[in-house]
Amino acid sequence: MKDNLITPLAARLFEIDNELDRFDFLALLSLNAQPFPREFKTDENRLVSCETKTWYNLEYDGAVRLSVDSDSLFVRGLLIVLADIISNSDKKTIADGIGFADECYARNIINDARRRSIISLENIIKKYITTIKENTK
Repeated sequence: MKDNLITPLAARLFEIDNELDRFDFLALLSLNAQPFPREFKTDENRLVSCETKTWYNLEYDGAVRLSVDSDSLFVRGLLIVLADIISNSDKKTIADGIGFADECYARNIINDARRRSIISLENIIKKYITTIKENTK
């Protein structure tokens, strides 16, 4: 993951080396986040590669906006950090790849199954960006 993609929220996650403190951090992020709109909890918005029930929604208003929900506080917290990175990145940077899943895996924050799920979402986001780029030419 490129240094310019590490937001203050991601930096905080990456600096926590205690597993329980990391869980507390992600759980608090989850509990304090905006509620996920019920109308987005559809099969179309479900991240099927994830072991937990996880939903996402992507919108574009000049910046890419990712909103997430999960029945796991840990997963929701992780994806909130990813959403923060996405909202602070331009389309080209996102299209080139964020690398959040690989960074979390390299830092032993997540296991390989969770890494694959987050990579799946990163690929969905890249595809969304490609669609935006094609529609704004």
